[in-house]
Amino acid sequence: MNLLGSYKAEAYNTETNSFQADSDLAIQITVDETFDNDHRVVSQTSTSSENFSKFTFSAADSGLHRLCFTPSGPRAAAHGGWFSGGGSDMGGVRLSLDLAIGATSKIESDDKGKIEGIVGKVKELNGRLMDIRREQIFQRVRSGPPMATSALGPQSF
Repeated sequence: MNLLGSYKAEAYNTETNSFQADSDLAIQITVDETFDNDHRVVSQTSTSSENFSKFTFSAADSGLHRLCFTPSGPRAAAHGGWFSGGGSDMGGVRLSLDLAIGATSKIESDDKGKIEGIVGKVKELNGRLMDIRREQIFQRVRSGPPMATSALGPQSF
């Protein structure tokens, strides 16, 4: 099973009365396999930004997995985490989350296009490397074997 996720964390701004990305806010993501003595399969931390961050993991065995999103950094501490500091009804940190379970998803297809571009560049570089190697061999053959010199002048062996 594959799990692909994208997320964005925002801190509550009391001046604008809205949630906004803040570089002082970080989110730590952990994924534990509860059926395997809480074996940790993902541990990742990213900083809040306007763009969505991504995480992924593949489960080798089926079973219960625990996903944990923990706010950290100065901004999270100032707001007291998820459920306090953002006004009477709102928490201090808001998390937007998109999960795709399985092999096919929009997130995966976006990444697949990027990977195909990288694969194309690697193939192009490998082609150039082969051209350079052929040129080096050609230069060695063209220069011929080394010639020995003696008192009678150059002689070829």
